[in-house]
Amino acid sequence: MAAGRVRRGLLPLPVGLGMLALAGCAPMPGQPTATAARRAVPVAELAARLPAEAAGFRRGATIALAQAGEEGRETAYRTLGRTAAGATVTLARLPGAAVPEGAEGPAVEAAFAALVQEATRPLPQQRLQDGPRFTLDGGLRCTETEGAYGRERVEGLLCAGGLGGGLLRLRVTMPQQDPAPADARAFASSILAALRVP
Repeated sequence: MAAGRVRRGLLPLPVGLGMLALAGCAPMPGQPTATAARRAVPVAELAARLPAEAAGFRRGATIALAQAGEEGRETAYRTLGRTAAGATVTLARLPGAAVPEGAEGPAVEAAFAALVQEATRPLPQQRLQDGPRFTLDGGLRCTETEGAYGRERVEGLLCAGGLGGGLLRLRVTMPQQDPAPADARAFASSILAALRVP
């Protein structure tokens, strides 16, 4: 008797009931899934989120960019005082599929490699070297730089990451001195935090 009850308990459910049980495990249409990408944010909306001040840097002019099929905005930042640090924050939307969030993926790798190559290209009055790569706040692939502009020793930071379905590129340059005129990593973290706001 007991064995018979166990067998009956293991019989498959009728097709209709089985489908209802499975339907309870699947997300309903319109519900977000764990792997769903965040909403793609227009470049103009992202640019409007850039703070007026970030880690001692003040926001300057924003210009529109349109190159190689990209739609973008570039915003300048600088610190106050005679010995100033400068930075640029570039937001771009690539043609085709959205760029995944964070510091990984082919689009971020390509953007980061191009940023480093451009910055370290030897020029008559510019010599920069990049250091070890690292990830900042889980969202930016970065490297610190050092070298010279003419006779002046300089240091800086280069970063790239996926954000809002597009690319964020960030570059900081400052005179090399002690103490440093600004904290480049704090600036990058502040910008990333401001842009991540939903």
